[in-house]
Amino acid sequence: MSTSALPLHAQDRRGWRLPVAFVIGLATLLLAAPSPARGASDLAERVRIYLDQQTLPGGGEVEIVVGEPDARLQLAECRRYEPFIPPGARLWGRSTLGVRCVDGASWTAYVPVQVKVFASALVAARALPRGATVTTADVRPERLDITQFSAGVYGADDLIEGRTTVRAIAPGEPLRRDVLRAPLVVHAGDPVKVVFDGTGFALEIDGKALTAAGDGETARVTAATGRVLTGIARPGRVIQMR
Repeated sequence: MSTSALPLHAQDRRGWRLPVAFVIGLATLLLAAPSPARGASDLAERVRIYLDQQTLPGGGEVEIVVGEPDARLQLAECRRYEPFIPPGARLWGRSTLGVRCVDGASWTAYVPVQVKVFASALVAARALPRGATVTTADVRPERLDITQFSAGVYGADDLIEGRTTVRAIAPGEPLRRDVLRAPLVVHAGDPVKVVFDGTGFALEIDGKALTAAGDGETARVTAATGRVLTGIARPGRVIQMR
């Protein structure tokens, strides 16, 4: 399977995503190449021309590798293609795009795509034991492909001061978001206020925390009635019900 690696720049600070139309456009060009005999270099040039015409946000470095359809496919001539994203597919990491013929034939082909996003993320500057309180001296930035980490990683600009490790972390290990926890705002046994927010009303009842939790984490509490509830811990020993 031949591939074409395409460096460009794109960033969305809300979570690093690529324009769907851009990646689908690559698959369309791949299938619309006039002749395999023209070679991969011609195809790559056609893709570069396409990229030059796009308006993309700047910021982070993205690399896309677009593979070719299975060479064993025998596709009838098609006058117009319609790319689509298969159900459950994400344009993030290794994925697949579908392309169906909508004029001239009736077939569907699938194109492998790999989207890599390189960003400055935090890694451990030294070995950190379980339960350690992290400071800025304990971490350093490193350029990583953040699509490798399903739980997400802390970016170089994220605040990690005061967070604690939930397990031992090796030197150089990326700081995934599931290995650090926020400073505790509720401890097991604490008296808490359980807050119910609704449309046009708010209700508070007393309770007791059954588990410890940081700000924004899930906590279990016992209400005065004895009922066990699960909510979101907030500063001030508040449990916000979802």
